[in-house]
Amino acid sequence: MDRTNRINRATTRYSKGIIQLGIIIILSVVILSLLGVSLSSLVNNKTLAENFVFLWEGIKWVWTNYAGAFFWKIWDLVSNIWK
Repeated sequence: MDRTNRINRATTRYSKGIIQLGIIIILSVVILSLLGVSLSSLVNNKTLAENFVFLWEGIKWVWTNYAGAFFWKIWDLVSNIWK
């Protein structure tokens, strides 16, 4: 398989992913609207914002203390294989 075919296949796969993501976002907004959820009230909700901050801090802690080291070891291994 030549390089051009691989690039074209990767671009097509990426384009399909972007389209799928767009459809998922649109459908999510429609479903939330049908359920009577106001996105603006969610954005302005202080409790929800605090919960997301708490969640994000937890994710950062797990990444820093556990997942990050494992990921970078795998990344180094894979990048050395491709060199």
